[in-house]
Amino acid sequence: MSMFRRFCAVTLTALALILVAAPGASAHPAPQHRGGHHKSPHRSYVALGDSFAAGTGAAPATDACGRSNLAYPRLLAQAARLQLTTLACAGATMPDVATKQLPSVSSSARYVSVQAGGNDIGFTQVFGLCAQKDNDDECAAAVAQSTAYMNSTFTGQASALFAAVRQSAPQARVVVVGYPRLFSGKNCSPLVDYSAKEQRIMNGAIDLLNTRLSQAAASVGARFANPTKSFKNHAWCARLPWITGPESPVAFHPNALGQVLGYLPTVASKFL
Repeated sequence: MSMFRRFCAVTLTALALILVAAPGASAHPAPQHRGGHHKSPHRSYVALGDSFAAGTGAAPATDACGRSNLAYPRLLAQAARLQLTTLACAGATMPDVATKQLPSVSSSARYVSVQAGGNDIGFTQVFGLCAQKDNDDECAAAVAQSTAYMNSTFTGQASALFAAVRQSAPQARVVVVGYPRLFSGKNCSPLVDYSAKEQRIMNGAIDLLNTRLSQAAASVGARFANPTKSFKNHAWCARLPWITGPESPVAFHPNALGQVLGYLPTVASKFL
């Protein structure tokens, strides 16, 4: 079976699981080391990063790191028949990836994806602050603080991390993965009060984050997978959202469709 056909088969299978809403699809945790027909190090793939890479919120968690069976690294490994080691963990920052995940990367790894930076710029706290009513100024100040960090030392720190990934896996194709815009300009939940202005500046900060990650990736010769176009028209409150809302146990993360139709093709296009 060709790579394209395997990719389509994996995507359709994942979509079928979503459509039938079968909780049993993740009832049996997949092993952290996934192998297909090939056990060669030439087929080894290591996924580093935070909750977005772990697939948190897309399906029931299989472990304490919030990893799910609909995470794009798992789907990508199935499509490409790669031996996957998933190290991504919810809440991980760039220093966490460097100290807790990177030491487990084998020098023989041939593919590495890394997605980190969202937690470093403090957006969990920003989301909470901006959700409050009538506080556009406070929200703007918090976003400005994150922006100032991204315009100062962030790129250098990201470059150092990606360079360390390169050093740990010198033979690997390294793909740095970015973040989608989370807001559509609408507020469809009584639990939060995000104004149009607040949503606009938070989306702008995500765009800046992707710019800085892309620059850091380019500095070490890594590829950058930007999901902005894939997620267009599918932010929170869109007609068909690929982002979870505040009612979800894991808010403002890619849902199952976001992982399968948003991230999987975006990363695969750079990865393979």
